[in-house]
Amino acid sequence: MSARLDAPNPESLEERQIEQQLVDLESRLVAQYGGQGVNEGRVRAIVEQVRSRFANARIRTFVPILVERAARQELTG
Repeated sequence: MSARLDAPNPESLEERQIEQQLVDLESRLVAQYGGQGVNEGRVRAIVEQVRSRFANARIRTFVPILVERAARQELTG
């Protein structure tokens, strides 16, 4: 009897990639805006707040880009 390996679930792979992009985004914003005197906690809170707006997005591919744009607007606002 041969063992069959299941193919990776593309949705879960995509979600992991999106999650990593969001983590990287938050780190970039903390580094950039922290150097401009913005509190790290404030940057993280803004990213989390903006991110929550897209929690139920049907098309998730563009979520990191949309979060970045909205977070930058909040931070420079």
